[in-house]
Amino acid sequence: MGKYYIYNAKLVDKKHKNATIVFNPDIAFDFNTLKNELTEYFKYFHQTSTLVFLHCQENTDVQKSVEANLEVIFKSIPKVEESSLSDSISYIPYDKDSFCFPKRGFLAKNKKEILNQGLIKIFEDNGGLVESNGISHHFVFPSGKHSSKFLRTANVLVFKSQIDFIALNTLHLFGKLDFDNIYCDTLSINVVAYSMTKYLKRFKQDKEINIESFKSYDGLYNSQSVFYNKSIFLISASTSGGLINYIQKNHPEISSDEICTLYYMPIDKDSPIVQERVLCNLEKSEKLDYGIPLYDQSKANEECIYCKNHSTPISIIGDSFNLDKPVIYPRNISASKYIPKSLKSFVEVFKHNNESGTSLKVSYSEDSTSRKKYNLYIDYANIIGDITNECFKSHKNKLDAYINQYVPASISHIVHLNDKGSLLLSQYIKDKIKDFAKNKITILNQSELKEDTIESKTSGSILIVGSCISNGKNLLYLSRFFRNYENIRLIYFIGINRVSDPKKFAELKTNIKYGLYGPDNSSLVEIETINCDNSSSNTPWEEELDYLQSVQEELDVPSKFINDRVDILRTFSDSKKRGGSQKIFYSSVGGNELEIRKNSAFFNDNKYYQNVSQSDVYFTISCVLNNMRNNKEDGLFQTSFVKNVLDPFVFNRFNDGIIQASLLRAARNEELNYSCSKKISADMLMLLKTFMKSLDEYQGEAILEFLYALAIGKLRLVKEHYNELILELNNQPNPKFHIFKSSIEQVYNHSL
Repeated sequence: MGKYYIYNAKLVDKKHKNATIVFNPDIAFDFNTLKNELTEYFKYFHQTSTLVFLHCQENTDVQKSVEANLEVIFKSIPKVEESSLSDSISYIPYDKDSFCFPKRGFLAKNKKEILNQGLIKIFEDNGGLVESNGISHHFVFPSGKHSSKFLRTANVLVFKSQIDFIALNTLHLFGKLDFDNIYCDTLSINVVAYSMTKYLKRFKQDKEINIESFKSYDGLYNSQSVFYNKSIFLISASTSGGLINYIQKNHPEISSDEICTLYYMPIDKDSPIVQERVLCNLEKSEKLDYGIPLYDQSKANEECIYCKNHSTPISIIGDSFNLDKPVIYPRNISASKYIPKSLKSFVEVFKHNNESGTSLKVSYSEDSTSRKKYNLYIDYANIIGDITNECFKSHKNKLDAYINQYVPASISHIVHLNDKGSLLLSQYIKDKIKDFAKNKITILNQSELKEDTIESKTSGSILIVGSCISNGKNLLYLSRFFRNYENIRLIYFIGINRVSDPKKFAELKTNIKYGLYGPDNSSLVEIETINCDNSSSNTPWEEELDYLQSVQEELDVPSKFINDRVDILRTFSDSKKRGGSQKIFYSSVGGNELEIRKNSAFFNDNKYYQNVSQSDVYFTISCVLNNMRNNKEDGLFQTSFVKNVLDPFVFNRFNDGIIQASLLRAARNEELNYSCSKKISADMLMLLKTFMKSLDEYQGEAILEFLYALAIGKLRLVKEHYNELILELNNQPNPKFHIFKSSIEQVYNHSL
C-alpha cells in the first residue's frame, strides 16, 4: 500500500458494472508513483470499464495533468481498448464538506456505494473482523455479550492513504458543524482525528483541535469525566449502538448528531441512533455482493453456546484483549481427518520406484530460478521424463485424457514456466497434438516473453503450461501479460497443483480466469492436486547446515560426525540429484538409517514397506501437518490468543523413528513450543527420558533428531524441565550427545 488508495467498486449501471477508484489524499499527483502502484494493483485485480479519480479541489488542473500522463498510466492498466478507457475517466473533487459527485449519471446514482465499498474494503483487507470460529476461544465484551467475532478498528488503521480516506469521509459527516474538540473511544482511532485536523487546515480552517480519548465505557462511568463544549465523538465500532446510549444517558448535554460510529454492524437490530451518523455500514449488500454477513452473538443474560462447548472466553476492554498469556491446546493427528485417501494415492503414484527413484524430495529449487529452495520439492522433470514408467501409468492416462479434452486445435503457442519440468511437459503436449493442430506450434519460455514476442493481433489459443504451481504468481503475471491480446483464449495447463490451501487456490483460479468476457474468460486445468507446504525459505536442511557449520567453528577439534553430515546436506543441491531423498534425517545412535515399519496409517497397504524413500515419508507427514493447519476448528491453526501444538503423545502413538523425525522437521516452531504449559512440557520431558533410556531399541532410534530440535530451540520446554534433561545428557557418554548438549544449555540460559 502506498501513496494512493486504489480499489474496485461494483456499480448499479447497465454500461458500467464496476469502476477502479483512485483516491489521492494529497493535493499534487506523482504520476510515476501512480503508475507503479497501479501496476502492482492490477497484478491481483481485474481491469474495469471506468477509472475514477477522487482528488483535492485545491488542484484545479487534475484533468489536464492526467490527460498529459495517460501513456504512463495506461502502461500499468491491462485494458484492451485504451481509447474507450480514456473516454471513461471521471474526476471527483473533494473539499471539507463532501466529495462533489455529479448530480446526474451513473456516478451520482452510485455515490454512496462507491464510498461505502472503499471503506469496507479497508476493513476487510486489514483484518478488521477478528474471527475465532468459537471453537478454541471467543470474545466477551464490556456489555456482557459473547461472540466468535469482534470488530477491531485498530487493525484497520495501518496505511496513511486509507486512514486519510476514512478521516475525510468522517469529516464530511459533520458537514458545517463547528467543533474545537474530538473525543475518541479508544487511543487507536486518534490517528483518524489527527487526519481530520490536517484536512481542516488544508481547507483554511486553521485552528488547533483538541484530541482526547474517553476510554470507552470506563470514561462514561467515571463521574469525574467532563467533556468540553463544541465537541464531536468518534466511536470505533458498534454492533448495537449501546455506547451511544450510555453517552446520552450519562451526559444528556451531548447531542446524537455530535457522535459518529466509524464501523457499524447491526447484529441485534438496526439502531436508528447509530444510523444518524454512521461512517460505514458493514452489513452485506445482497444486491452488489459485498460486505460482511450478519453473525450471531449471545446477550449477557443468555446461555453462551461457546462457553457451553468449553471455548475459552477472551475479555475485550476498549479495543484491546485482556489476556495474561495465550491458551495452549495439544492437538492429535486424526487419521480420518488428516490422512485422506487422496494423499495416500498421490504418494503411491510418485513415491520411489526402482527405475526412476522418487519424485518427492526435499530442499531443492531449479537452477534457473532466483527463489530459495523448496522445503518439499516435487521433481516433475523426473515424472514426465519417464512417463511411460508403469508406476506413472495412472498419471499418464489422466494427462493424455486431459490433453485430448482441453487442448484445442487452435493452439498457436505454448508458453511454459521457467523450469525443466514445465519445458518437458510442453514438449510432451506438443507431440500429442501435432497431428490435429491447425497452426504451427511455437514453444516459449516465460522468461523469453516480451511485448513483441507474440503479435498482438494473434488469434486462436495459447496454452500456458506449468509442471507444478505452489502459489500461482507466475500465472498471475502471464494473465496480466496477455490481457492486451483481444483475439486469443488462454488455457492454463498444470501438471500438479500444490497450493497449500484450497481457499487460496480458489482465489487464484478466480483471478486468472477473469478477463474481457467475464469470470470464465480463460480455462484452468490441473492434472493432480495435493495441498502441501509450499514454503521456499530457510528449509529445515538449510537451517541444519547453518547450525552445524556454526557449531563446528566453535570446536577446538573438528567433529567427523559434523563433517560427514555437512557433506550429505550439500549433496541435496546437486543438479543431478535434485534434492534430498535418503539420509535426510540423523541415523540412530547405532548408525542405522531410519526406516518405516509395516502397517503404517499413512499408506494404503504394506506394499510401501522397503519401497519408499525417507523423503516420501517426510512428504506424507508434511502434508498431514499442512492439513491440520488448514483446520481452524481443532487443528494447528494459530491465533494471537490460542496456540495449538502437537500433542507430545503423538510421538508415542507414532513410534517409528522416521515418523517422529518427519514430525519434528515438518512442524513449525510454534507447533513444538511447549514452554507455555508446564503439564504439556512435562509430558514431552517424560517421553524424551524414555527415548534416551531406549537407545538400542526402536523407541529411541530418533533421539538425535529430538536433540537437534531441542538444540536449535524448535522443540521448547518449560525452563525448569531443561535441568532434568541436561542431567540425563550428562550421563550419556556418546560424543554426539554432547555436541547437542552445549546448544541445549544455551537455549536453557536464554529461556524466560
